[in-house]
Amino acid sequence: MNEVAQRQIIQHAVASAFTNGRFDELDTMADQFRMSRERTESGVWKLTIFYSGFNYALLDPNFSAASLDRFEAQTLAWIKARPNSPAAKIAYALALSQRAWFLRGDDYYNKLTDQQRLGYITSLRKRRDHLLAIKEEVSKDPHWFTLMVAVAKEEGWPDEAFDRLVTEAAEHEPYYYQTYFLAIDRNLPQWGGSAEKMNAVVARATDYTRELDGDSFKARGYWYASSYGRAVFDREKLVANWSEVAQGFQDLLSRYPDQWNHNAYAKFACLAKDRTRFLDAYSLIEGVAMADVWDYPGQDMQCAAWAKHPERNIEVK
Repeated sequence: MNEVAQRQIIQHAVASAFTNGRFDELDTMADQFRMSRERTESGVWKLTIFYSGFNYALLDPNFSAASLDRFEAQTLAWIKARPNSPAAKIAYALALSQRAWFLRGDDYYNKLTDQQRLGYITSLRKRRDHLLAIKEEVSKDPHWFTLMVAVAKEEGWPDEAFDRLVTEAAEHEPYYYQTYFLAIDRNLPQWGGSAEKMNAVVARATDYTRELDGDSFKARGYWYASSYGRAVFDREKLVANWSEVAQGFQDLLSRYPDQWNHNAYAKFACLAKDRTRFLDAYSLIEGVAMADVWDYPGQDMQCAAWAKHPERNIEVK
């Protein structure tokens, strides 16, 4: 089963169980994924995919303000029915987060109305207070730290406090990648960070995960950051750091030789203008390239033409 299908099955199972109040089913899934540290074929924790199922786009395709009320009420019903459930309390924090961003809107902060700012800040504070109140009983679940890192990012914690939180998260569970991804978010240029700060996060996460993962996180971290588009992705920096990123992909594929990862390695080798590694990676893609990995339709074929025919001087994007 490919990565996309595997993720969709988990997400839809979560959405269905949550919507229909099958709370015992949700806790069984969460407990299993947390205790087993079970991964998808590409090496991502299934617990991460589990929590991504609490998404209004999945829970209600016709999402509105009323959807927020239903979502929040259902998480509270879950907590009431199963008061010892870590997953239920984390889901409530997710509901508060989605309410905050819904009330905020998509515009720049300095262009928001006073009402938008108030709704956003009130919901975020409520989420922070809830997370702090449940830390002792729930932080055994690594997603608690992911959400606290999101709090620290959105509240603008100073570097020292933020770094302490990431270190604490790594001490609890060093291999839960989603927490590091949120730390990368916080250090992106558009959040007041820089390429240097972002690279420092990737280096720390690679150190935390090296015992089992080798240098895999160097590939995962750069791959994640590149999802933000051209504002973050720098072709020159990729070329300059390519030997390290390529080693990360090789370590990743030696552990998780999944088609999702093969497609990503081929794409990045093309962007780094490494014909040899691109052709090696591309030869291992089975069937049609996975569209969700590539940046635009036909990119893989353009890269293949570039790699196989250097005399044509084909430009790749």
